[in-house]
Amino acid sequence: MEWSKTKTIFIIAFLILDLYLAVVFFKTRSDSEFTLTQEVPIERKLELSGITIGDLPKDKETGYYISAKSKDFSLTDINSLLIKGQEQNLQPSLGMKAGYTTLSMSLEKPYPIPDVNVKSKVTQFLKENVLYGEMYEYWYLDKEENAIICIQKYKNNKIFQANENHIAMVKLEMNDKNEIYSYEQSMLEDIKEVQEKEVTVSASEAIEALYNKNLLGTGSKLVRTEYGYYTNIPLTNQQILAPTWHIMVETAEGEREDYYVNALEAEILQSPDNEVKEE
Repeated sequence: MEWSKTKTIFIIAFLILDLYLAVVFFKTRSDSEFTLTQEVPIERKLELSGITIGDLPKDKETGYYISAKSKDFSLTDINSLLIKGQEQNLQPSLGMKAGYTTLSMSLEKPYPIPDVNVKSKVTQFLKENVLYGEMYEYWYLDKEENAIICIQKYKNNKIFQANENHIAMVKLEMNDKNEIYSYEQSMLEDIKEVQEKEVTVSASEAIEALYNKNLLGTGSKLVRTEYGYYTNIPLTNQQILAPTWHIMVETAEGEREDYYVNALEAEILQSPDNEVKEE
């Protein structure tokens, strides 16, 4: 009789213990799942940090590295511009037969740029006056130098570069009447894809990489986010460019900074070019 009572007590005790362990297990798993489902999205993190963002590209891209070489503009190229009433600013050195990787040309008649429809007018100028002008696109106005910066495209994506690197750029120099009076041109050619296509990180993930490195200060604003190609180590002739997210940030102090994030590896490539830029 005593053994029967003892056995019953043991059974009840084990049932209570099993019930307690089951409750603890499910509570722990539930808390873990809740933590995962409650992870704060980057848009909310930015909002809580006082960082303003505009509309971001939603879709991920298909990216790959590309290789290219700097074009040598030939004397034939230069002569085709001279016929249009342009003058070469830099004369070839004595006995020089090779071409130039950068052209510097002056216009016989300055080309006016109105205050409205600037981009369309620049596009027209490029097509009519610049070699392979259809391959370039308006990028920004450099107010400090009073110049319009246009950059080359590959498959409709921009080839980003700092002003001083000038590897695939047309720099339109203007006078105080807002007229183009001269320009410089560089160009990439023989562009090839050098690896298999991969799905890139999203624009949000690229921005989160900057946020996690504390590169986005309180009160800053994301002015522009766009996809293209970039190299942080430009070479003399041959270039390797990575698929890249370009993120332009306006700080709380009103300064603008350019950041570049490798779109395949989420590696941050911070541009040293922090010039004030405007659409």
